[in-house]
Amino acid sequence: MFQKLRHFYQVKITKHLSERNFLILAILWTIGVTIGSLASLKNIPAISIPGNDKTAHFVFYFVFFVLWYFGLKPFIKNNRFDLILVLITLFYGICMEFFQAKLTANRQADPFDVLANALGTLTGFFTIWLYRKIRKLY
Repeated sequence: MFQKLRHFYQVKITKHLSERNFLILAILWTIGVTIGSLASLKNIPAISIPGNDKTAHFVFYFVFFVLWYFGLKPFIKNNRFDLILVLITLFYGICMEFFQAKLTANRQADPFDVLANALGTLTGFFTIWLYRKIRKLY
């Protein structure tokens, strides 16, 4: 009996810590994306990314969506939470491009960056949708 109770609380504590970790990672990732989007890149050494910077935008927003999904899902019981998160993530990506054009001297907005952001977000959404469907099967 004591072993079962101890195991129950270990699982519960581990789950709670992992949920909190996703939220912390999501906040840190958002700060990193914001700084990376708005900071001057003149003094930073160039990094070669295969497929140009659109690949980076895609990956950044894919990870952004996935981290926020797993970070907030335990706290939000709305059935449309994932669709709301898609809209928020798309809005954030558009805002970052707008702010690049208006608040920085050496960066400009690029509609293809917005497209890459949107594709990364939607891929994150469909990946989680598929993950949830597969999980229901087992």
